[in-house]
Amino acid sequence: MKLEIKKIETYTVTHSTEGFVFEMDEFRSCTPAFIGQTPAEFMDYLTNDIENIKEFIKENDTIICNLTQKSLYLLDVDPIFNVVEDSRDDYEDSWFTMETVKIEEKVEQTSTKNVL
Repeated sequence: MKLEIKKIETYTVTHSTEGFVFEMDEFRSCTPAFIGQTPAEFMDYLTNDIENIKEFIKENDTIICNLTQKSLYLLDVDPIFNVVEDSRDDYEDSWFTMETVKIEEKVEQTSTKNVL
């Protein structure tokens, strides 16, 4: 009997961009405009009202400052991540699996000719 054995490993990596600072009022004249008042409304605006950050930056180029444009770009379009936690450094979460390998029998084909 043949067996196929695999080792499976799972781990968690948490990584984060640097923190970016935004002035909510800078977005009030943008398209779409931020009309909320609270930080939660601003987060909702950034994540739900702005569908494409690159297009938003281009469309609002004269409204938002260069630092804000760069921050939006690095936050969403081309984020640079730093690893915060990697479970591979702490422990190994792994296990083995095993399956039997079915061997297909080779069937010989023979031809018979009728001889008269």
